Amino acid sequence: MKSSDSLASPAAPTPPAPGRPAEIEEPTNRYLVHPLSRAVATALIRTPITPNQVSVASVFMAAGAGGCFLTLSWPWAALGGLLFQFAWHVLDGADGDLARRTGRASPVGELMDGICDHLSQAILYLALATVLMRQIGPSAWALAIAAALSHFIQANAYETGRKTYRSWVYGAGWIRQTLGSVEKRGPLQGALGRIYLWVSIFTNPGEDEVERSDPLGAGDGEWGEHYRELFAPLIRSSFWLSGNTRTMAIFVSLLAGSPAWFFLFEVTALNLALVWITVVRGRRNAALVRELSGPSLRGEPPGR
Repeated sequence: MKSSDSLASPAAPTPPAPGRPAEIEEPTNRYLVHPLSRAVATALIRTPITPNQVSVASVFMAAGAGGCFLTLSWPWAALGGLLFQFAWHVLDGADGDLARRTGRASPVGELMDGICDHLSQAILYLALATVLMRQIGPSAWALAIAAALSHFIQANAYETGRKTYRSWVYGAGWIRQTLGSVEKRGPLQGALGRIYLWVSIFTNPGEDEVERSDPLGAGDGEWGEHYRELFAPLIRSSFWLSGNTRTMAIFVSLLAGSPAWFFLFEVTALNLALVWITVVRGRRNAALVRELSGPSLRGEPPGR
């Protein structure tokens, strides 16, 4: 450990925060999806295509998957849907990569990306619910709505964990710090941003207390490393709530003959995972608040 004097010395210039810190990425993203996303972003850098346009293009990939679910027979509906969903994942990563590498990252772009993500998921759920309605009748919609609401909260929890991690460990801002600039864009953007943050507080209990207990900018230096030790393993364990898990669950459920298996998986297993992750986050945030309220007030790093 460094001495407390080192924490008070002038900090070296901080490099840009990585968009996808390797230590919290799941293998399918790290070795497959994200390299392809980066290749797409590289190809688009010298074109007039904007990150927001890439976000919109991802919605069309989701629509392609939905079309496969609705029009193709077994097993081609599952296989075609998987390919289109994989393309969606690649574009969903490429828009942010393109924004960062061209200096066009912004809170509004972050919100646009979120809107396109949720619109894409809505298309998929509508298509899957329609397929299930053909099998079991109108009750399919109740199951689909329960799964969709679960998905909204689960996805928010997953992204909140990743974004707060980047904020604490790498000093990257996210909508919690930049909501004001989003609200200036109009009442709709502001309302969506506030809803997103309300859900993020619910799924990451104690995070606001951590920020209020941060008198010395503890997200830098050794405090950032301490946050990494506390939360990186938990975020890696949160992969169950990621979009990749849902994509494979949809694929398997369609191979098994019904979207009902996917909806039930999301309402039961993934919600249990959400509860576990939320409880552990709350406990670790509470522990961090206690540490920040103690030795950090004297400029001392956490004990080992």
